[in-house]
Amino acid sequence: MIFSKALGLQGFISAGSPTTPAIDGSLGAIAPLLDQVVVNIDGVPRGMFALGVRMSFPPGTCEENLFVGSPPEPGVCTSPQLGLAVLLWQAHAARQPPDRMIIIVGDEGTTNFNFESATMNVIPGIALYVEGTTNLWSSISGTLATQVTGSSQTCTMQLPPYVKSATCSIATFNEQGSIVFEPFSANAPRTQRTTIVIPSISMHGLWLAITEVQAAPPTMNRLGTTLGVPAEALSPQFLAAKIRSARLTPAR
Repeated sequence: MIFSKALGLQGFISAGSPTTPAIDGSLGAIAPLLDQVVVNIDGVPRGMFALGVRMSFPPGTCEENLFVGSPPEPGVCTSPQLGLAVLLWQAHAARQPPDRMIIIVGDEGTTNFNFESATMNVIPGIALYVEGTTNLWSSISGTLATQVTGSSQTCTMQLPPYVKSATCSIATFNEQGSIVFEPFSANAPRTQRTTIVIPSISMHGLWLAITEVQAAPPTMNRLGTTLGVPAEALSPQFLAAKIRSARLTPAR
């Protein structure tokens, strides 16, 4: 079912982005430990495959220094945010796109998904819920509590362009929370909602502990919309960029 998830990500990422084999190669690191969990979608239990990805940065890392572009304001240092991704999917065949897919991007600890609470220094979590290939929903509120515990078991993961060196290890992700979604379609009723409840679940995942960063081209802005290299396939920052892009240009 890893290949099914790769197909789902490929469809979400779209043209000019990582190929399915590239995504599937990165996902293959966790395949032997792939977990199945149960989440509730509008009160209906759904069995889904689960995968966590965390990226941690060296102390003192500043967002402003990760990308080549206009010089940062003197004395301004924004710590990297949204370094955690939780991927959930339900599939009936290994080589078919998922029937349902949930992509959640946030941080370790408690992530708030209310965009109205966003500030210059705090970026809210963002999430997508996809049914089939056309029924898309985006998060508008809710919280998710995450605890990540590392292990000594190593793994291999392609590095995003802003990472010069890092170590990858298998980790355990403990999740619990509830997220409310609204449809992308401008024609959907404004009051239509879907609620996904994640009970206390545990899953395996990848922890990329970044030891040294480097400046990336300006088109690789972590919160931009033009990321499209294989190394970004599982990056929480890449997924956040794509979800943000989708929110700004909802399907009609």
